[in-house]
Amino acid sequence: MTGMVRSEEMALCDVYLQPEAAFDIVSRFGEMGCLQFLDANPDVKPYERNYVAEVCRCAEMERRLRYMEGEMKKDSIKIPALDHDPPALQPHEMSQFENSLEKWEADIVDMSENQTNLLNNYLELREMLYLLTQIGPLLGDAELSPDTLLSRKGGGGAGEQSTSAGRLVVLSGVVHRSRSYPFQMMLWRVSRGNIYYRQATEDAILLDPSTGKDIRKVAFLAICQGEQLSSRMEKVCSGFRVNIYPCPETKDERLMMTLKLNTRVSDLEQVIRKTKYHRCKALRTVGKRWALWMMQVRKSKSIYHTMNMFSIDITKNCLIGQCWVPKSDLERVNVVLSEVSAKIGTNVPSFISKTETTEMPPTYFRTNKFTNGFQTLINAYGDSKYRELNPGLYTIITFPFLFAIMFGDFGHGCILILFSGWMILTEKKHMGIPSPNEIWNIMFGGRYVIFLMGIFSAILGILYNDIFSKHVYLMESYWKNTYTLADLQGSHYITLDPLLETNPPYAFGVDPFWGFATNNIMNGNSMKMKMSIIIGIIHMIFGLTLSLFNHLYFKRYYAIYLQFIPQVLFLCCIFLWLVILIYMKWFMFSGKSTDIKRGPGCAPLILILFIDMALFTTSKPVAKECDAYMFTFQQSLQKCLLLVALLCVPILFFGTPLYIYAKNQKKRKELLKSGFDSKFRKYQHRGSVSKSEERINAEIAKYSVPLGEILIHQAIHSIEFTLSTVSHTASYLRLWALSLAHQQLSKMLWSMIMAKLALKDHTTLAPVKIFAIFAVWAVFTVSILVVMEGLSAFLHTLRLHWVEFMSKFFEGEGYCFRPFNFKELFTKDKDSGPEASCKKKAAADI
Repeated sequence: MTGMVRSEEMALCDVYLQPEAAFDIVSRFGEMGCLQFLDANPDVKPYERNYVAEVCRCAEMERRLRYMEGEMKKDSIKIPALDHDPPALQPHEMSQFENSLEKWEADIVDMSENQTNLLNNYLELREMLYLLTQIGPLLGDAELSPDTLLSRKGGGGAGEQSTSAGRLVVLSGVVHRSRSYPFQMMLWRVSRGNIYYRQATEDAILLDPSTGKDIRKVAFLAICQGEQLSSRMEKVCSGFRVNIYPCPETKDERLMMTLKLNTRVSDLEQVIRKTKYHRCKALRTVGKRWALWMMQVRKSKSIYHTMNMFSIDITKNCLIGQCWVPKSDLERVNVVLSEVSAKIGTNVPSFISKTETTEMPPTYFRTNKFTNGFQTLINAYGDSKYRELNPGLYTIITFPFLFAIMFGDFGHGCILILFSGWMILTEKKHMGIPSPNEIWNIMFGGRYVIFLMGIFSAILGILYNDIFSKHVYLMESYWKNTYTLADLQGSHYITLDPLLETNPPYAFGVDPFWGFATNNIMNGNSMKMKMSIIIGIIHMIFGLTLSLFNHLYFKRYYAIYLQFIPQVLFLCCIFLWLVILIYMKWFMFSGKSTDIKRGPGCAPLILILFIDMALFTTSKPVAKECDAYMFTFQQSLQKCLLLVALLCVPILFFGTPLYIYAKNQKKRKELLKSGFDSKFRKYQHRGSVSKSEERINAEIAKYSVPLGEILIHQAIHSIEFTLSTVSHTASYLRLWALSLAHQQLSKMLWSMIMAKLALKDHTTLAPVKIFAIFAVWAVFTVSILVVMEGLSAFLHTLRLHWVEFMSKFFEGEGYCFRPFNFKELFTKDKDSGPEASCKKKAAADI
């Protein structure tokens, strides 16, 4: 958990590898997943890099495996999942493996082409057989003899029968059912109605060899007159991609041809079955090892891609690279370097050394399957700055707590607990199995978040005394009914006076007797509205307090006096005073008070007091016999608090810019006067003078920011803070609004479905009716109150953390740590390793 407070300390290191050991070392680095390599050759084009040939070979092997995967998907051949993490494909194994893949691809291509050709022939035979079966009855005993029709051969093997001018031309073929009507209309327009056209009564459902999907076609018979009209019909058939087949002249020939086609179709079906069997057998053989081969190829490809980031020294005997490494993992990296060097037996061992840099390191938080879900919520907003306080640690408690305030119901919380508990108990089963359902992946990744939300919702449900909108008497109610039946005659409502006899106060949560009160909503609104304001202001003050620790860690001591203290004073003098007024009103005014000025009728309106305080006006009492303020010097104290808050505003606007500008001017003068600062002499000693001068010029430019730019930047942040304190405080009222909406909607579902439709029935069929209506009520409860209301409360809680809480201390100007990691290739699990937002980027790069 300590790794969640601040990001891991990172070190920029130079890695020196021997070429013969580079592949094995980088492979071990990929298994460790703790090094983020930087490109040492940013100006070198991709095709000019050292290992581009190896990357292309791996890409070609991956292409062949993808082709085989596509062929297996066509035949619905299941690819077994990889149950272990295989090693990368070694360089000396690449040629043999490449030849093996090439042979398998050639065999599968040949079998696929043969099967496609057989299917094309089978399709033609089926279309001809279907044509003769459907068109034969249309022709009947008619003979297309040479005495009446002079035959000629059509282009492209299309069988046509035509005559010279004035003779009849017969066309027969099949057309797609979706194109049959436009085809018929086009023939009608081209011939101007001088055509005899008939279609088959039944369609044929055939298999398309190219797509593997069913296609619907219909046979047709068209008879026209004349050579010119015949050529037009041929063009129409060509445009609509109509398959034209010859029709035998006599009835006997048509019957004979039908028998021959049946025989050929039967023989071809047997050949296709055997061809498909051998093809599927080969694909199943490949499928058993496809996942293993793909993983090995992808690992080798990622290794060579990483090695292309290294540069080669002048002697070409050493690979030099740069990488970010967590300082806690440096010892593990050194152990790997020494082990691989000793195993291979190189003369010069590979090693790693730290280097100094002014660049900001990446942000990396060590998370586990429990904390990863909360950290993902923060990373969805932005990446923390290096070594900045991590909001994800505090979110573990504050997020489910704020969610539970809006979602507080013991029954609904138990549903969340059961669902998330099932995911937690079966997580080992689902962690290694990638799911195409994105919604399931999101819920499974946040199973521990949902579990804590359910626990907090159940606890708040007990405090609210809501269990599926019903109240439970855990102890004796505070209110006691002192009326008799005679007192209640003619009256539907009674008034319970707190001055009368009562029981001891209800010790835990809301008194269930409020569920019968006519002013229940008013009481609940008052309580939850004030509770929302109190929790919101405490939450924001806590966020400001965290900014103090950031200032201390980064040694921004000026910000403590010029930003933190004025911000805390501004927030406390106005809004913390509002919280104090709420508590004072609760404790100073009571329904049991014998003093009229301390009774509920004389309790001042806090909102009016707050508005009068902001306007510097005098508040008026709610009644003549009451006091306007809670104590004598309240008005003077409020004016002093408001003046202190207003005095903090110019400090926020001008304090930090003036200090930073004066400090920058001092630093700039020192750099210009000395020429070379001691900070850069070590860079001059290592490298060239030009690099040192570039660093000095960059440092001078850093301290040469004009005062106006600093003032504008600070003014934006100051205006945002001063105005947002009001809007953010009001934004926490969503806790009250959603809690009220959730409670009232739950009550409405119970009263409209269960109470009205089921529980009022006292007939013999009542149990069956209750059972059926309970199922309806349960479906509405889960779908509306748990899923939809839960999603709404979740989004509002997310907004309260992103905007109202994190804006007080979170800068979010960092970038995430993206290590070279084989786990992104082996598993789709999103609950271990770096943040989920970095995973997709790293996997895309590999």
